[in-house]
Amino acid sequence: MESTHPFLTAVAPGRPLAFAHRGGAADGDENTLAAFARATALGYRHLETDVHATSDGVAVLFHDATTERVLGQPGRVALLSWNDLASVRIDGAAVVPRLDELLDAWPDAYVNIDVKADDVVSRPWRHCARPVHSTA
Repeated sequence: MESTHPFLTAVAPGRPLAFAHRGGAADGDENTLAAFARATALGYRHLETDVHATSDGVAVLFHDATTERVLGQPGRVALLSWNDLASVRIDGAAVVPRLDELLDAWPDAYVNIDVKADDVVSRPWRHCARPVHSTA
């Protein structure tokens, strides 16, 4: 079945539609700008990410509800402010980007957003630098 929706247009007709899941998490860090940069450099134009909202309503790229697995410290994303998460570094690099940073960095990419919590839908879109269109 051939899709007519541009989001589902294959890069190479007849080939599978490849998504960089969490920015290509199999190659290391996940949901970071560095991960998405690697994926786009490899030719991916369909990106998948997960989004939570911080306590002050900023949409951030983060898979888990808690920070322990990725950041190595206890905490819940929904209970931390953006400033708290923005200050975290691993090997000197920022770890948790905002959704608008991803959208601004690759404006021509197709981004599949996995909304991880109800509070993401209720408030964070105001933090995006450009309109976001929902399919829901």
